[in-house]
Amino acid sequence: MSSWAARRAVERPGATRGARLDDPNTGETSVMARDPQPARTLIGAVAAGTTAEDVASSAPKPADRRQRRFRLRADEAVPDGIRRVARGQLARGVDEFAGVTPADLGEAVHSTRKRLKRVRAALRLSRDALGDDAYQRENTHLRMVAGRLSSARDARVLLDTLAALEERFEDELPPGATAALRSHLEDDHARAEAALAEEGDVAAMTLEALEEARARTAQWTFERDGFDALRPGLRRIYRRGRRRLRAACADPSVENLHDYRKRVKDLWHAAQLLRPAHPKRMKRLARRAHEVADLLGDDHDLSVLRDYVEVHPQLVEDAAARDALLAVIGRRRDVLRRRALKRGRRVYKRSPKRFVRAIERGWRKRAQRRPGTVAG
Repeated sequence: MSSWAARRAVERPGATRGARLDDPNTGETSVMARDPQPARTLIGAVAAGTTAEDVASSAPKPADRRQRRFRLRADEAVPDGIRRVARGQLARGVDEFAGVTPADLGEAVHSTRKRLKRVRAALRLSRDALGDDAYQRENTHLRMVAGRLSSARDARVLLDTLAALEERFEDELPPGATAALRSHLEDDHARAEAALAEEGDVAAMTLEALEEARARTAQWTFERDGFDALRPGLRRIYRRGRRRLRAACADPSVENLHDYRKRVKDLWHAAQLLRPAHPKRMKRLARRAHEVADLLGDDHDLSVLRDYVEVHPQLVEDAAARDALLAVIGRRRDVLRRRALKRGRRVYKRSPKRFVRAIERGWRKRAQRRPGTVAG
């Protein structure tokens, strides 16, 4: 198992993703996730002739970290807050790619893709106030940047998924049964990262795209302020998630579960952003939505691994070992699906109207709105 996969297994035994590296309520990255960044930045800076003092002086100050926090504040207008959180996430993506080395490219890709998902969730929340043209332009641009980084990340996920499965079902899988499969996945991952690094200068291209997106946030204009800017987007996010849950309960296909996962992640990020409305309630909602998204993500990764094994049956030792591997994948997916659907019913137990109304009451009570409508 790779050191990164091992670290994730310690955080949540048997899991296939490192979601807990990020605080599920604030969106802030933990010290564990941030530790590699100073070293990576320093390595790249030294290679470019920059001193350690220069790197230290460019590190985000506490005030900058507060500005980048993925949460709307009670003391700011909503348009200012949406621009600030988007700018902050994009700036953190820039930091993660600044001075990145080939050895650390995978971690930078993983972190930056999460930043892009958060910005896109903020756009969905404020879409009606921002306007459809601006939303479509920014969402398309960010999706394109994330897509460019996806191949190496997808290869890494398969490796981590197999490692977690081997650990959880160590007593049921024949020794060495998946050695050839693991080796093949490692080769796939190495090729994907090499291809990513060879696509021009991927770090430079990503930095440029992130900087362009960050600069454009200053041009975002909003037709509404306060909760009026958020209400339609929040209702849509919640309603779509509720519908996707129903569809997944009726037919737990890979497609329905994947759609359900995307919508519950939108709700998770919305709860992070709207924390001031009901601090305890939104914290609980963010945690529950994050847990559901994790369960669905693990299920999806296992589905992809199953498909990979079925396409490459020769990579498993023999037919008996292959049957054992597919059996444990199926059993694990059954458990994950049941949990995701059961916990999702708790997340989406209210009607969209009641859900939004309760949050709006809390927002209007706690958020100290500035006088007047901010459209700039």
